[in-house]
Amino acid sequence: MIFLFLRPLLCLKSTGLHVLRTTAVMLIVANGLSFAAKAHSYAVITLDQAIKKTLTNNPQLHDFHYREQVLVGESKTAKLTPGYSVDAEVENFLGTGDLSGTQEAEFSLSLSSVIELGDKIYARSQYIGAKQQQLSVEKQLLSLDVLAEVTRRYIDVLAQQETLKVLIEAQQLAEDALQAVTKRVSAGASPLFEQRRAQATLAEATLNTTSAKQQLHTYIKSLAIMWGEQQPSFNKVEGNLFLLKESPKFSELTDRLDNSPHLQLFAEQSRLQAAELRITQAANKPNISWSAGIRHINGMDETALVAGVSIPLLSQSRNAGTYESQRARTEQIEQQKQASLRSLYHQLNKTLDARNRALLEVASFQKGIIPPLKEALSLVEKAYSNGRFSYLEWVTTRQELVEAQYALIAAAKQAHQRAADLEALTGISLVTNPPASTDLSAPIFNEKQ
Repeated sequence: MIFLFLRPLLCLKSTGLHVLRTTAVMLIVANGLSFAAKAHSYAVITLDQAIKKTLTNNPQLHDFHYREQVLVGESKTAKLTPGYSVDAEVENFLGTGDLSGTQEAEFSLSLSSVIELGDKIYARSQYIGAKQQQLSVEKQLLSLDVLAEVTRRYIDVLAQQETLKVLIEAQQLAEDALQAVTKRVSAGASPLFEQRRAQATLAEATLNTTSAKQQLHTYIKSLAIMWGEQQPSFNKVEGNLFLLKESPKFSELTDRLDNSPHLQLFAEQSRLQAAELRITQAANKPNISWSAGIRHINGMDETALVAGVSIPLLSQSRNAGTYESQRARTEQIEQQKQASLRSLYHQLNKTLDARNRALLEVASFQKGIIPPLKEALSLVEKAYSNGRFSYLEWVTTRQELVEAQYALIAAAKQAHQRAADLEALTGISLVTNPPASTDLSAPIFNEKQ
């Protein structure tokens, strides 16, 4: 920056005003680059931004767009009526005797088609519509899974950031302890081995901090991979790990299950099976093939009309087996739904219990465990400086505090991740990191095809 500032003053042969302007421009550019570098080095992302990036760039979700287009094409085909055919026929020509040549030939020209009975076009359209509805629910399910996964990875980063803070603080405590022990050893008040132990403790704390930084970088990269970034454009996530919502009651969660995509999928499968059943029922009414045209007989030099109708026989009995198998599949789907419902109840019960226990641990560590340990560490540190406590008691108290802080972070992380699981099952928002105006369920439950 100094070189950029001096160069216009030394090299430009112009007025003083021009030199000042040039210098000002270079300073602005330099400061702008410096600000940009700082902004990049402290890039922060929110959960709301992470979710939007993931939904925008997830190839699994984009695949549904093409599957929807396939069904749109099939829907157009299903609504088509039977086409028409033009038939031309020549008889009694190029034979033997009187039929040699074309004198006795008969020429026919006719138009033919099929009359569909049983409202088959409507049945086919309903079937494609049911497939579209099922695809929509499958997309909602995948969206819930994707949102839960990006939330879990986001919480991994947020929890690791808190862990790194604890480790940095522990490293600072180890440095302070080494200084205090060194003073006592120099004064002859403590043995030399305590200084060596303090040095080893500091080295271990430094190693833990370095390892935590590497782990944090790994978590950040895993989060960025959710939207396709191999080199993350951020190095920090925003949020308060210890800001947690209360868990809803089990009855509230089970009430939401009725409208969740997990059960809607069975409803759509039943609707699709019913549409297939209607197609089978419509097939019981046979189609009528017809033809009409004219025929010219050269031998008589006369022209007459020709017409024909074709109706399949015993077609209803041929579809009886298909009809029975589809009825059985419809009843099977209902049983599968009931089995899945019980499994979902079990998952909700276990997940809710795990989250409530995590919330209890967070409250206990924050109010009843960590504050006394911090006070105890301060008292032990003063007592050690006064020669009343040994170094071992100081180290033990400090380690108990660090372990309690680890446990607090683990409990808060558990509470957030189980909240993400509950959201994936029911759609009830329990995540507190996004802005209050962001409704994470909106793109899932309010999405229109």
